Amino acid sequence: MNKFIIAAPLMLLIATPAYATGGLVCRTAGTHPLEVALVISHTVVSSAVSARLTEHGRDTPVRIAQSWFEPSEIRLDLVDPQAQRHELRLRAQRNGRFYDGSIWRNAKRRWVRCRES
Repeated sequence: MNKFIIAAPLMLLIATPAYATGGLVCRTAGTHPLEVALVISHTVVSSAVSARLTEHGRDTPVRIAQSWFEPSEIRLDLVDPQAQRHELRLRAQRNGRFYDGSIWRNAKRRWVRCRES
């Protein structure tokens, strides 16, 4: 009986599912860098859990409007916290270990490279 009392909590800890997450950081080149940092769930269907947009060293509050993650492609749309204004669109294709593509922000298109973090 004493062994069961000790073993039961240990078995519960071992049996819990692993909800793994990963990260992705996308940066533009140039003198005024733009960075998007993402937390991605690695469940049956991968999705963006949270996003952080940094421009000129300052954070811009954003929410994820929609995201699409495939082994060969990433698509992401960010909006302001009230979902009234489109802030950023990211489209990138797999290029070896990285994802290369474009970011559209304030009607400007910029090249971006995304790396797993």
